[in-house]
Amino acid sequence: MSGETVASIVVGEKDYTGLPITAVYSKVSNVYAVYCNPERVMVQFADDAGLGSEQRLALAHLAPLRGEINGIIDGWRKSQLPWPWTHTSKAKRYDRRTADAMVVALQGDQMSAEALLRAVKVDLVEERTSIGRSSYIIYATICSILIFSIFALLSSGESVDDSTAFGVLTAEDSLWLATGIGCLGALFSIAIGIRSRTIHTDLRTRDNIVDATLRIVIGAISAVVLFALFKSKLISFALGENKFDIAAKGPEMVHFAFIVAFFAGFSERLVGDYLGTTVLKGFGNQAGLVPMAPLSTATIANQQKEANEKSPLGRPPHL
Repeated sequence: MSGETVASIVVGEKDYTGLPITAVYSKVSNVYAVYCNPERVMVQFADDAGLGSEQRLALAHLAPLRGEINGIIDGWRKSQLPWPWTHTSKAKRYDRRTADAMVVALQGDQMSAEALLRAVKVDLVEERTSIGRSSYIIYATICSILIFSIFALLSSGESVDDSTAFGVLTAEDSLWLATGIGCLGALFSIAIGIRSRTIHTDLRTRDNIVDATLRIVIGAISAVVLFALFKSKLISFALGENKFDIAAKGPEMVHFAFIVAFFAGFSERLVGDYLGTTVLKGFGNQAGLVPMAPLSTATIANQQKEANEKSPLGRPPHL
């Protein structure tokens, strides 16, 4: 049966799981082979049963970390999307790094192998967070355009005396267009603070969509409330001797109303940042992964003592 010995690990052949071998990263005759199939990076242990058992023991504590890495990469290897949405090249790059760590571990340096795998995991989380951040902007933009278009359409059906398109903000009691402009303000606020904003990885797309949509809605509602406060004259704004009355007509008041609605959209940051720092903080790390406790110095020293590919745990080699 193919895949039962180190020599049988050849590109194009099937491994012991029945999957085709897509790449062979390293092979030491009769000792080990590190390769990849369509699902994950794999290790073919030594043909000698005793040495193979020792190799499995040496790599056992790395299995959870390897599983986390594979879980983050999952979906990239079989991506059918065209460029630039495909991530198959990224999967190959991280598989290569994971395989290098496995080779280091099989050579007897499990400490360095674990450090390499942790670095791979960190880079993967950052990569998927970057993708999630880009998607977040797209979701927020789509939501803003939809709300702005709907409310602008609603406001266009009302009769106004001003000749300007934004005259509805001052000539009538309608708040529809103010709501749409508030969405644009919220989108502008999101764009400014996107680097410091709490964003989930693209593995949690639903959370990113909900968060982006709610921030836009918060900006829209805030614009309505602030605009209504000005219209009802519960609050007013004055700059020196110039007092601005948002209920008055004229091009100046149109622009002032536009500014009020736009900056009201920035209130999404106040509510959103509170949720990000207080509520979401309790959900742990972005990838939803459980951190592993590092090995003790004494354990690492014992493992590295006279360790090599024929004795990964530093024990006397098998004869």
